[in-house]
Amino acid sequence: MSTVDLAQVDAGLAAAAPLPRANGELVFEEPGQARALGLGVAVMERLGVDWAEWRGHLARAIAEHGYDPDESAAEAYYAAWLDALESLLQTRGVT
Repeated sequence: MSTVDLAQVDAGLAAAAPLPRANGELVFEEPGQARALGLGVAVMERLGVDWAEWRGHLARAIAEHGYDPDESAAEAYYAAWLDALESLLQTRGVT
C-alpha cells in the first residue's frame, strides 16, 4: 500500500479543487475541518483511491454544494469534502 501524504493531496487537487489557503497556509476555521481532511487522506490511502477518482467525487460535491454567501470558503470546501468522502465510500461499497 502506498502512503498518501498532505503534499500529494495538495498537488493532486491543485488544478481542480485546491485546498483553502490564506497567505500560502492551509485554512482550518475549526478542528473538524482538519479532521475531515485527515480522514479523507486516510480513506484514500486505505482504499487505494487514485487522484482522478477522488477529484471526480470532490468536483461533483463542490458543484452540488453550490454557493452560500453566509458560508466561508473553508466551511463550504470541507462540507463538500465530507460529501465527496461519503460518495466515494458508497461507490466503493464501504457503506
